[in-house]
Amino acid sequence: MLITRAAAVVLLTAALLTGTAADTPDGRPAPVQWRMAWSAPAEADLVNGTHGTPHYGVSQPALAMAAGQGTVRVHDARTGALVRTLSVAPTTPGNGSRDPVAGVWATSGTVVVFTDDQSRGDQRLHAYDARTGALLWRRAVTIASPRNQASDAGTYEGSPIMVTERGVVLVDQAAEPPALRTLDPRTGTPVARTARPRGCALTADATARSVVLLDHCAGNHLRLASVDPSTLRPNWTRTLPSPPRTLTDDGSPPSLHLVVSGDGYAGVSVGDVSSFYGPDGRLLSTGQEALRAAGSARDSRWSRPMRLNQGATTGGDGALWGDASRWPLPAFLVSVDAGSGRLRALPLDASSTHVSLVGTTPGMAFVLFATGRVAAYTLTYGVPGGHELFDRVPPDAWPDACGLLTAADLRPVADGYVPTPRTPTLFGERLPKPVQCDWIPPVDDAPVVSLSVDWVSSSSAVAAQIFATETARIKQTEIYDAITEDAYLLDYIRSTATGTGGAPEVLVNVGPVIVRLASASRSALRLLAPLVRDELLARYRLPRPVPTAPSNLRWTFPTDGQLRDDPVVAGGAVYAIAGGRVHAMDASSGRPLWTTVIAEFVGGPLRVTDGLVFVEGPGSFHALDARTGRRRWRHPVGPSSTFVVAKRRVILVDGETAVGLDTVSGRELWHFHSADTFSISRPVIDGATVYIDDAGGTVHALDVATGRRRWSVRTGAAKDGSHRATTAAAGKVVYVIGADRRLRALDAATGARRWNTLLGSPVAFPPVPAGDAVYAWGAAGVLYALDARTGRLRWAFAPGAVSFPAELAVDRGRVYLADGDGVLHCLDAVTGMEQWRQSVGADHVSGPIVHAGTVYAGAGGAVHALDGITGARKWRIRTGSQAPSVIAAGGLLYVSAGGDIHALRPTP
Repeated sequence: MLITRAAAVVLLTAALLTGTAADTPDGRPAPVQWRMAWSAPAEADLVNGTHGTPHYGVSQPALAMAAGQGTVRVHDARTGALVRTLSVAPTTPGNGSRDPVAGVWATSGTVVVFTDDQSRGDQRLHAYDARTGALLWRRAVTIASPRNQASDAGTYEGSPIMVTERGVVLVDQAAEPPALRTLDPRTGTPVARTARPRGCALTADATARSVVLLDHCAGNHLRLASVDPSTLRPNWTRTLPSPPRTLTDDGSPPSLHLVVSGDGYAGVSVGDVSSFYGPDGRLLSTGQEALRAAGSARDSRWSRPMRLNQGATTGGDGALWGDASRWPLPAFLVSVDAGSGRLRALPLDASSTHVSLVGTTPGMAFVLFATGRVAAYTLTYGVPGGHELFDRVPPDAWPDACGLLTAADLRPVADGYVPTPRTPTLFGERLPKPVQCDWIPPVDDAPVVSLSVDWVSSSSAVAAQIFATETARIKQTEIYDAITEDAYLLDYIRSTATGTGGAPEVLVNVGPVIVRLASASRSALRLLAPLVRDELLARYRLPRPVPTAPSNLRWTFPTDGQLRDDPVVAGGAVYAIAGGRVHAMDASSGRPLWTTVIAEFVGGPLRVTDGLVFVEGPGSFHALDARTGRRRWRHPVGPSSTFVVAKRRVILVDGETAVGLDTVSGRELWHFHSADTFSISRPVIDGATVYIDDAGGTVHALDVATGRRRWSVRTGAAKDGSHRATTAAAGKVVYVIGADRRLRALDAATGARRWNTLLGSPVAFPPVPAGDAVYAWGAAGVLYALDARTGRLRWAFAPGAVSFPAELAVDRGRVYLADGDGVLHCLDAVTGMEQWRQSVGADHVSGPIVHAGTVYAGAGGAVHALDGITGARKWRIRTGSQAPSVIAAGGLLYVSAGGDIHALRPTP
């Protein structure tokens, strides 16, 4: 029978609510531990996103993986040694933008590769001898989604290609009904074909020697079958209890999910019903039975791992649900006990975040990490000690989560914090001490602080490995602070599901213990995380970390979200916006002055003038007192508005209307309507004039004080009829680039044309006037330098693709720019000749800026300081943010990096 209320896809995901085979009273060896044997770089995702076919294939002698550029790497599965690289489908100008290798499998003695060259509409299967690399056969196939099928034809969900030792099975999804056909794995010749019944929803998975089918057919019939791949004849068929009518009352089939271990054990879920079956089709257990604490002590034969999962929790009604708290930290390999039907789990020395099970062989499992590596684990046996689920650590050895902080520790945040302990269940077992603790503040405006003991390993080395895999993933995908990072902790901001904000956290690893702290306040975490670290250091008698902060760091300020624009330095203060908060801090010391919440998320920018801070939030434009952060006034705006500020005026541009507001009162002073919608590029203010571009390619010059139009000039259209204009102003001249690739110099007073120059390529960025020249970035990666007086082209420099946003700096007769390959170039401003180049190691470069003869740029997670004359490196400071921005003010450099603002002295 089947037991309902077990979570469907968690079926096997939640397999993790179980113990280990630590119950063999006769002392016979049993699985006790997974240990990493080797690892290698990996370049492909687990499956192909178009076809759902795997990019990795595992067999007893070989691990084969898609390696990019039409190649497949074959490694010895036992040692990890690279055996050979197969050049399956070399890239060509037609297919070079997309790797044609769309599927990889390995069986005993054979590597099978599926290629999909979309540029040619060519799909093929290739088979190679795993020992010699010789091509065995190549065959054209058609793998396509069903089209225009009759409603009763049936459906299929799963990989359209399944490779076994006995046959390569193709699922013809376009047939009515879907059909199966088999090719001989050594010759590629067709050997069998069979049609499935009409009106069935089908899913399938393969073992080394069989294909397992799960289908739900008309009449609410549910069947599980194993077929011989070489003949497509059934080995056995089991009719399963019909799903509850509640799953099928709307006429659509219930969701089907099937996962099969390499040795044939099957986990089935239909809707929210789960069960487990042996290779012979025998029912081993229902979902709830698999999770019961009692198991057979007579039989500890484990299947190969079925899934690689994180922990799960049991709801009050007995259903299985994934654990939203992400506790515990390690990944677990899950098997089923052949005798009792219990699910068995053992931890890995790896974080559970973004890891996947590639495949298994007897005694080995292969795991893919999102950080770009694949690892092989071997299963070790021994006499169970009863704590294998906890990596053989006695539960009493776990620290009390509420004991790692005290109310006195939290007093600088707020007085009167109260601990609330929590003890989640781990695979059906509950630890004797609370492993999670929420510190609840006495007032609503103080932050909650959560502390979780995420894992205690059998050794410091194992804990360090888990910590390393998790921090590597964090550094690849999240915002983190490299300046405050030390050997024991990492401060970062975890992305939220909405993508509009972040969740500040700190991960701490001392000895065998890994702890995670979380709070809405990064300032609180910066204070408390070192206290937890030092408490554990004292407990395990380990040395305190050596300070790693750069010598020229003046101060650092943690915000509670991601910085969306450069900070602004004005009146002895630094202003910045992160998430939905505006922060002000003392420019010299970094001391917080005030924080004002605007909304859940604000994308920036932020401007300061007339003693006010201006920022645009969802639906409203805000003016804040620069000294106190108190809101002075607000003005409604639309979803695509932009603004610019000048003394005594704010100009808001929204749709077809520009509005001039008094900065002090917010009172509307004037408005201007355009025949076309204004462009999303920001207006430009120069002196008493504001220049606004509209979508029709017209530039309007308006009086800042009155809104009176001084002149309007329409630029030309591109060949495709599109209009676009970008503007820059410099005193008596306004420079405008139209969609027609022409750079125009207009008289600022009248709009009269001074000159008009055709550029060699379209220009996507505003022109840059500097000295007696004006510079323009071409979309093709060409920098044009024109004489500002005549418009004559002086020179052109082509570094190739440009970094975005395309910025350049001009200083003392030199032009500094960054290309799309992360290389800084220094050019002679008169001749355009390159004087030096220096790689900063990333494709996205922020800046450069020049201050006191030094060039600063943010790239590759660091700030780089280069000598402006020679390009020699002066210093480099890691920040964590991929392309930190740098501004100079008051003798300091202010670095905006992810969620942090750092103040640096120019000289370390």
